Amino acid sequence: MKTFSIQPTINLTNSLSTFFKELAVGKTDVLLTNKYIITPHLNPADLPLDVIYLEDYLQGEPTDAAADKLLTKVTEKNYQRIIAIGGGSVIDNAKLLVYGSGKTIAEIAATGQQLPKKRQLIIVPTTTGTGSEVTNVAVFNFLEKGTKAGLAYPAMFADQVYLIADLAKTMPYKVFATSSIDALVHAIESYLSPKATSFSKIFSVAAMKTIIQGYLQIILADQVGQTPQGQHLQKFLEASTMAGVAFGNAGCGPVHALAYPIGATYHIAHGQSNYLVFNGTFNKYQELGTDLSQLNHILAEVLPVEPTSALTELNKLINHILPNQSLSEIGMDQKTCQEFAASVIANQQRLMVNSPIKLTETDVADIYQKLL
Repeated sequence: MKTFSIQPTINLTNSLSTFFKELAVGKTDVLLTNKYIITPHLNPADLPLDVIYLEDYLQGEPTDAAADKLLTKVTEKNYQRIIAIGGGSVIDNAKLLVYGSGKTIAEIAATGQQLPKKRQLIIVPTTTGTGSEVTNVAVFNFLEKGTKAGLAYPAMFADQVYLIADLAKTMPYKVFATSSIDALVHAIESYLSPKATSFSKIFSVAAMKTIIQGYLQIILADQVGQTPQGQHLQKFLEASTMAGVAFGNAGCGPVHALAYPIGATYHIAHGQSNYLVFNGTFNKYQELGTDLSQLNHILAEVLPVEPTSALTELNKLINHILPNQSLSEIGMDQKTCQEFAASVIANQQRLMVNSPIKLTETDVADIYQKLL
C-alpha cells in the first residue's frame, strides 16, 4: 500500500515581525536559530521568549554529541513550543526537542516511535533546499559510527511551517547554490522512488521545473554568483518545500545514501555532498538499464532539449550554477571508495530501498571510483 499526506500547515508570511505577532510568542516559547540569521532582522532581546543559538553548541552539520547538549539545555524550563528559524541543522535539531525533557538522542533513536510529543514545533526555513520543514526526518552524524543516519518518527513533524523569503535574502550564494541543488535532487529522487504516487509526483515535477527554470533565469540574466531576491527567491523557497513534501512521502534514494559518508567524513555541506555523487549515480542507473524515460521527458521539456540528452544537459546547467569537483579533490581514493561503499550498504538501507534499480556494494564502489 502507498500513502500520501501533508502533515504541517504551510503558511506564507511577508516578514519576521508579522510572524512573531501572529504567533503571540511568550515565556513558554523557545527559539532555536543562528545569530547571523536573526540579528539582521530584529533584536532577539526585544522578544518575550528565550533564544538558543545553535552555534553555541554546534559548528557545521548536526552531530549526536551536540544534540544531547541541546536536549539537556531545554530541560531548564517547561517550554510548550519550539520555534526553529534556520537551515537544515537548526531544523533537524529542533525536531528532537519536541519529546520533552530528560531525553537523549540515543533514547529517541531507540524508542522515538513510541515516545509522545510534548511540545509543538513551528519551523521557518531560511535556505532553499532542506525541505526538512515538511518531513519528520532529522539526519545526524553519529560520531562513533563515523556515518550519518536519519531518524524519522511521527512526533517529529512540525505543526506549522512559515515561508518568509525575506529571511533567506542574505543567504550566501554558495549556500543558495548547494541547497537548491539539494532540493532538485530531492525532487528527482522522490520522483523515481518505488514509493512515489501520482500525488507525490505532482510535487516532485513542480519542484524540478521551478528550480530548473530559476537556474535558467539566473544564467540568462548573467547573475551567477548572486543570490536571487524577491519573488525569484520566493519561488526557490516554495520549490524546496514542494520537494520536501515529495520526498517526505516517497523518500530519497542512493544519491543521498552515497552522500552521507562523504559529508560525515569531510564535513562538506549536505547539498554539496549530493552534488558530488549525483551524476555518477545516474550514470550507473543508465549503465544498468534503468528506465528513466519519463524523467528524461520532464527534464527535456523544461530545459528544453531532446530527451536522450536531458540528464547530460541538466548536469551542464547545474555546473554553470556551481562548478563541481572530483572526489579525489576532496581527499577520496580507491581505499575510501571501498570503505564508503561498505558503509552505505550497512547503514543506509532506509535510502537504498528507494532506488529505481537495485545497487550492490560493487555498484556503489564503482560509482565512487569513476568520480575520483
